Amino acid sequence: MTERGDQVQRLLAGLAKHADLVAEAYEGSISGGDRQRNSAIEALFNLSVLMAYDEDEYRLNPRIREFISDHFSSYQVLQALRRVSGTMHQAREQWGELRRLKASGSVRDQARVEKALDESIVEIAYSIEQNLAMLHSLISTQYGNVDDLASKLRQNRFYARQVDMFLRDVESIDAFVEVVSNEAIAAGLPYVRNVVTRRLGAKRLSWTSQIKDAQAAISKRLFEARLMEQQLRRLSRFALWIGRNKTMDGWDVEVDEKIHHAVVGSLSLGFRPQPDVSDPDPVTTEGVMAAIARLPALPSVAPVQQEASLQILIEDEEHVEFTLSAEHAALEDLALAVAKAREPISLLTFKRERHSLVDTSDAAWMVFACAQLRMRKFQLDFVEALEEDPFPINEHFHDVRVRAPLVTASLAGLALS
Repeated sequence: MTERGDQVQRLLAGLAKHADLVAEAYEGSISGGDRQRNSAIEALFNLSVLMAYDEDEYRLNPRIREFISDHFSSYQVLQALRRVSGTMHQAREQWGELRRLKASGSVRDQARVEKALDESIVEIAYSIEQNLAMLHSLISTQYGNVDDLASKLRQNRFYARQVDMFLRDVESIDAFVEVVSNEAIAAGLPYVRNVVTRRLGAKRLSWTSQIKDAQAAISKRLFEARLMEQQLRRLSRFALWIGRNKTMDGWDVEVDEKIHHAVVGSLSLGFRPQPDVSDPDPVTTEGVMAAIARLPALPSVAPVQQEASLQILIEDEEHVEFTLSAEHAALEDLALAVAKAREPISLLTFKRERHSLVDTSDAAWMVFACAQLRMRKFQLDFVEALEEDPFPINEHFHDVRVRAPLVTASLAGLALS
C-alpha cells in the first residue's frame, strides 16, 4: 500500500473510532465534556472532521455532512442545486493545459493533468446525478422537509428557478464535448475523447429528459396551487355569506335508495332570493327599496281612549344633561360633512384632523365609524391593502371612504340641478 493509502486508512480509522461523536455532530453542534470526550474532539479536529464553530463548540465538516446527506437523501430546506459551470470551466482549462503538455512532451505533468481532468469529468457527472436524485426525492415526498403550505409553494417557485439554471448548465455540456472531441483527434489524445463522450456526451440526453420531467412536475403543481387558491377564495366567501344569512330557507329532497336514479325524473327546486340588506352595492339597494315599495301599508289603529283618573302631582326631577363623547361628536360632524361634500371623505384623514380623537386608535375609530355609518345607510368604500398571502380569506383594507346615502345624494343632485 502506498503512503497516501496509509493516510486514508488512518483517517477512516479515526472516523470509525469516534463514530458516536461524528453522528452527534451531524445533528448539530457539539461541545466538550470529560477528559475522554475532549481527547476525541481534539483528534477529530486535527483530522479536519470537526470545525470550530463558537467557544467550546464544534460543527461537522460541510463536505462530510454533504456526503452523509446524499447517502441518506436528507436535504435541508431550500437547498440549492449544485452548479456544474465552475467545474466545467476548470475542465476546459485542464484540457488546454493537457494539449500544451502533449505538444511539449512533458510526460509526468501530462499524466497528472490527465488524472485531474478525469476527476473533473467524474465530479460533473456526480453533481448532475445528485441534483436529479434530490429533485426526484423532494418532488416525490411533496417537499417533506417542511410542513407549512406556504413554504411548500415557495420551494416550488425556488426550484423552478433552480431547474432553469441547471438545465442551461447541462445543455452547455454539448459544446464542451464537441470541442474536446474535435481537438483530441488533432492532438493525438483519442482516449480523452472516448472518456468525455462516454461519461458526458452519451448521458446528456437522458439528463435533459429527467430535468424537463421535474420541471413539468413543478410547473403543474404551481398551476394547481393557483387553481386551488381561486377555489378556496370562492369557498371562503360562500361560507362567509352563509354565516351572515343564518335564516336562509333551505330545502329537503326525499331520497329513497330502493328507487333507481333512472326512474325518478329531475325535480325543480323552488327558492326565493334573500338579499343582504347590509350590502352597500347600488343594485342590492335598489332591489331592497323596490321590495319595500311593494309592501302593503300598515293598518291604521284607532287610538285607545283612556278613562279619566285622578291627577297626581309629580315633582319634576333634577334635569340631567347628556354630553356626547368625543367619538360621537366627531361622528356627527363627519355625517354633516359627508352630506355636504361632493367627494368621498377618508376616515383616517378626518380622524387626524380632529384633536379630540388623538387618544383613539385608527382601528377602533374605523370599526366604530363603519358600524354607525352603515346603520345610517351611508355608502362605504374600503381601500384595499396590498398583502402577500397565497390564500387570502379576508379582504384586507387600511382606510374607508364615506359617501352620502343614495337618497341624500339624489336629493342633492336635484337641488343642484
